[in-house]
Amino acid sequence: MRKGTVLGSVALSVLTAAGCGGETTPTPRHSSTSSSSPGATAVTEAQARAIFADHEKVNNEANSKVSDALLRQNETGPMLEIDLAGNKRIRAKQAKKIKPFHYEGARFFIPHNVSPAWFAVSARVKGESGTEFLVFVDTGGGTYKSAVGAWVAKGQKLPAIARGADGSATAVTTGPALGVGTRLATYLTYTADRKKSPEAFASGPLTSTLGRNWAKSVLELTSRGRWQGRTQWAARPQPVYALKTADGGALVLSAVVQALRYTAARPNVWYRPGRDFYGLGPKRYYHRFTGEWLWTFATHVPSTGLPSVVASGVDPISATGS
Repeated sequence: MRKGTVLGSVALSVLTAAGCGGETTPTPRHSSTSSSSPGATAVTEAQARAIFADHEKVNNEANSKVSDALLRQNETGPMLEIDLAGNKRIRAKQAKKIKPFHYEGARFFIPHNVSPAWFAVSARVKGESGTEFLVFVDTGGGTYKSAVGAWVAKGQKLPAIARGADGSATAVTTGPALGVGTRLATYLTYTADRKKSPEAFASGPLTSTLGRNWAKSVLELTSRGRWQGRTQWAARPQPVYALKTADGGALVLSAVVQALRYTAARPNVWYRPGRDFYGLGPKRYYHRFTGEWLWTFATHVPSTGLPSVVASGVDPISATGS
């Protein structure tokens, strides 16, 4: 993943008024699943390390050149979608180029007998406190690309991953844990609507706090009677990557889209979205606005007890309207 995703949660940064507008400061803030297949060949840890090192090298070159072609060579899935949108914002001079970054302390989790083959890695970034959790997937012919990643939230930690006698990890390919992204999307949408959710998650910065922050932001915008709308989360129908944890549960990495949808309720008003959307669309909207953030959540689903979200990544991917 391109270095630049901020840890924590995102807050809606808009205010609207007839003839004027402003913005608040954002709070700090990167289905189907792989099937079991005896014929799939897992990489060795040495091979995984080489893939990871090449990912860092190509990623830094792509960032330096703001190159979509290099990103496509190096990434796939949600990660590529996020970073192509990032390049668009940089070329529009609405975001700064990403500085070079280097990983350290990498730990690899390599499941066997999954198709397509994939592996996960957690690593720190030199000079920073954040830890990133990424998945690399075989896109064909042994070519691995980074597919999705999340940053461990402040005060959180990744659960212990179960290891086999040979040091391998175990992929979770069936069961209710794989649907946690859909359940989380439901939970956040209900919470942002100030309603009781049918789903339950452990309280934390990426669950209860995130939903309540958005409830306040949406209320601030709609209570003036100038705009109508809401924010909703929906799980992406893309591969879900899950590893068995030492407690018998699973660590699940999934993608969820958060959409802001607003329509003007009065004439002669305008809406200015948060700066994260600048470069993906105009800076002002007069009739309607739809903006999307793509989240990646790493959720610990224990064998007993409530799921907890321990890591996330979030970036804007689209802005449309008139």
